[in-house]
Amino acid sequence: MKRLLITLSSVVLTTSSAFGAWACNKTDSNNTPTTENNTPTTPSEPGGEPEPENPVPTPEDNSKVLVGYWYDWGGNYQVKVNFNDIDDAYNVINLSFLYAQTSNTMPVFQPSNPTEVKNGIKYLHSKNKKVLISMGGQTGESMRFNENQKDELKQTILNVVKEYDLDGIDLDWEGSCLADRTSQKVTSDAIIEIKNEWAKDNKHFYITMAPELPYLKESTEASGSSYVPFFKQLDKYYDWINPQFYNGWAWGPYVEQDEATALGLQYGSIITNDDYANRGIFYYLVTKYLTYKKSNLNGFYQLDPKRFVIGASTNEPAGRGAAYEGAINKVYELLKKDNVSIKGLMTWALNYDGYDGPIQNAGQTTWTKWSFAKWFKNTFAK
Repeated sequence: MKRLLITLSSVVLTTSSAFGAWACNKTDSNNTPTTENNTPTTPSEPGGEPEPENPVPTPEDNSKVLVGYWYDWGGNYQVKVNFNDIDDAYNVINLSFLYAQTSNTMPVFQPSNPTEVKNGIKYLHSKNKKVLISMGGQTGESMRFNENQKDELKQTILNVVKEYDLDGIDLDWEGSCLADRTSQKVTSDAIIEIKNEWAKDNKHFYITMAPELPYLKESTEASGSSYVPFFKQLDKYYDWINPQFYNGWAWGPYVEQDEATALGLQYGSIITNDDYANRGIFYYLVTKYLTYKKSNLNGFYQLDPKRFVIGASTNEPAGRGAAYEGAINKVYELLKKDNVSIKGLMTWALNYDGYDGPIQNAGQTTWTKWSFAKWFKNTFAK
């Protein structure tokens, strides 16, 4: 996802790749992320997960989702999308971002017009949409919380959820903070408590995650920045995972023998995020090796396909290695052939999909408003 860090008071923007920026943790020739001395730190007393006496598990929900990220800063080839103009196919809207500015401080959500956001959320709720707060962005060192900050973090999240009448939280951590096991445990404990408390009141608190792909390898749990601790801690609680299939900077999965034979590829070759012609196959292989086929060549942590959402940048201005109609159709047909049904699609960002006009997108010279929503309706919405 394209990450834009903003100083809201001065409206000074720094553009970086992100809901991505793999470039901030560049991959080496062996297709693994560098850790920048990110040796995992662990809690001195890990403890157990906080649960009520009769925990209510996340219900199995076979409905499909189209998730779109929203923000209120600007840029080229995008618009500030009004909530009442969002295409109806989007049934989950993630607000960007709840983020900490320095380590061991509480995260803040600072939209430029809070009243407008609150009124927009009321409208979205009237249309039966869910609205989550996305926690993180290109945060690097900042998303760090110590062992005695769990209650404060929990209350901070609850305050934002209450003020804006939100339905849950999306974890979009990036960079070296993902090597801080204490911070991950504290955050997991805080949102588990919130989810359990809501469940006692017959309310559902959504928990989703948006990891960058290199942090999904099993080996990362012991060697550096990793989402695996979050997956393990939140396994009974999260609703879906929407990894970022973009800004990969030539990152990609190794091709196993079965897929090499079936797709006419070379065994052991890498299909990268930058391979335009094979982007649909890239989506397919990553999804397959992450969910329903264990790949020894890639070593991904295995996730539940029913709780898996493909996250694609809307177009090239939104994030390198973007979606296009043929790629979405291709991955849909390949998964359908394998009789695999995933949860849906995610895109960074609504601001790009709501744009209409000239664009440079892998040879595409114009962008038709809500094209990504249309691609979803023609495929994974079925």
